[in-house]
Amino acid sequence: MKTHTSKTTAEIELAKSETALAKRMQQLGTTIERIEKLQPFAIMRNRKHFLWYSFLHGIMVGFGSVLGASLLIAFFIFLLKQIQFAPLIGSFVQSILEHMN
Repeated sequence: MKTHTSKTTAEIELAKSETALAKRMQQLGTTIERIEKLQPFAIMRNRKHFLWYSFLHGIMVGFGSVLGASLLIAFFIFLLKQIQFAPLIGSFVQSILEHMN
Protein backbone atom coordinates (compact mmCIF):
# COMPACT_ATOMS: atom_id res chain seq x y z
CA MET A 1 0.00 0.00 0.00
CA LYS A 2 1.38 3.36 -1.04
CA THR A 3 1.12 6.55 0.88
CA HIS A 4 0.49 9.96 -0.58
CA THR A 5 4.08 11.07 0.02
CA SER A 6 5.76 8.30 -1.92
CA LYS A 7 6.41 8.96 -5.60
CA THR A 8 6.16 6.52 -8.43
CA THR A 9 8.97 5.94 -10.89
CA ALA A 10 7.04 7.85 -13.56
CA GLU A 11 6.68 10.87 -11.29
CA ILE A 12 10.40 10.81 -10.48
CA GLU A 13 11.29 10.63 -14.18
CA LEU A 14 8.87 13.47 -14.92
CA ALA A 15 10.46 15.62 -12.22
CA LYS A 16 13.93 14.91 -13.65
CA SER A 17 12.72 15.77 -17.14
CA GLU A 18 11.20 19.03 -15.93
CA THR A 19 14.41 19.94 -14.12
CA ALA A 20 16.47 19.16 -17.22
CA LEU A 21 14.07 21.16 -19.39
CA ALA A 22 14.25 24.14 -17.03
CA LYS A 23 18.05 23.98 -17.12
CA ARG A 24 18.09 23.86 -20.94
CA MET A 25 15.66 26.78 -21.15
CA GLN A 26 17.93 28.80 -18.84
CA GLN A 27 20.91 27.99 -21.11
CA LEU A 28 18.87 28.96 -24.16
CA GLY A 29 17.96 32.28 -22.57
CA THR A 30 21.61 32.97 -21.78
CA THR A 31 22.61 32.10 -25.34
CA ILE A 32 19.97 34.40 -26.80
CA GLU A 33 21.16 37.26 -24.60
CA ARG A 34 24.73 36.68 -25.78
CA ILE A 35 23.66 36.62 -29.43
CA GLU A 36 21.74 39.88 -29.06
CA LYS A 37 24.94 41.58 -27.90
CA LEU A 38 26.87 40.60 -31.03
CA GLN A 39 28.05 43.38 -33.35
CA PRO A 40 25.63 42.87 -36.30
CA PHE A 41 22.61 43.13 -34.03
CA ALA A 42 24.05 46.16 -32.25
CA ILE A 43 24.55 47.88 -35.62
CA MET A 44 20.95 47.23 -36.64
CA ARG A 45 19.61 48.81 -33.44
CA ASN A 46 21.41 52.10 -34.13
CA ARG A 47 19.96 53.71 -37.26
CA LYS A 48 23.03 55.86 -37.98
CA HIS A 49 25.40 52.89 -37.77
CA PHE A 50 23.05 50.77 -39.85
CA LEU A 51 22.90 53.36 -42.63
CA TRP A 52 26.68 53.78 -42.60
CA TYR A 53 27.18 50.00 -42.68
CA SER A 54 24.68 49.67 -45.56
CA PHE A 55 26.42 52.45 -47.48
CA LEU A 56 29.84 50.82 -47.11
CA HIS A 57 28.40 47.43 -48.01
CA GLY A 58 26.90 48.90 -51.19
CA ILE A 59 30.20 50.49 -52.18
CA MET A 60 32.07 47.22 -51.64
CA VAL A 61 29.52 45.21 -53.63
CA GLY A 62 29.68 47.74 -56.47
CA PHE A 63 33.48 47.75 -56.46
CA GLY A 64 33.58 43.95 -56.44
CA SER A 65 31.12 43.77 -59.32
CA VAL A 66 33.11 46.21 -61.44
CA LEU A 67 36.39 44.45 -60.66
CA GLY A 68 34.92 41.03 -61.43
CA ALA A 69 33.37 42.21 -64.70
CA SER A 70 36.67 43.83 -65.74
CA LEU A 71 38.57 40.61 -65.11
CA LEU A 72 36.02 38.55 -67.04
CA ILE A 73 36.14 40.93 -70.01
CA ALA A 74 39.96 40.92 -69.98
CA PHE A 75 39.93 37.10 -69.91
CA PHE A 76 37.41 37.04 -72.77
CA ILE A 77 39.56 39.37 -74.86
CA PHE A 78 42.59 37.20 -74.12
CA LEU A 79 40.71 34.14 -75.34
CA LEU A 80 39.59 35.98 -78.46
CA LYS A 81 43.18 36.89 -79.26
CA GLN A 82 44.18 33.25 -78.92
CA ILE A 83 41.33 32.15 -81.22
CA GLN A 84 42.39 34.73 -83.79
CA PHE A 85 44.83 32.22 -85.23
CA ALA A 86 42.09 29.68 -86.02
CA PRO A 87 41.45 29.65 -89.79
CA LEU A 88 37.63 29.67 -89.89
CA ILE A 89 36.79 32.12 -87.16
CA GLY A 90 40.03 34.09 -87.11
CA SER A 91 38.77 36.82 -89.45
CA PHE A 92 35.54 37.14 -87.44
CA VAL A 93 37.48 37.48 -84.19
CA GLN A 94 39.85 39.95 -85.85
CA SER A 95 36.92 42.17 -86.85
CA ILE A 96 35.52 42.02 -83.30
CA LEU A 97 38.90 43.00 -81.83
CA GLU A 98 39.29 45.86 -84.29
CA HIS A 99 35.79 47.07 -83.44
CA MET A 100 36.59 46.95 -79.70
CA ASN A 101 39.75 49.01 -80.13
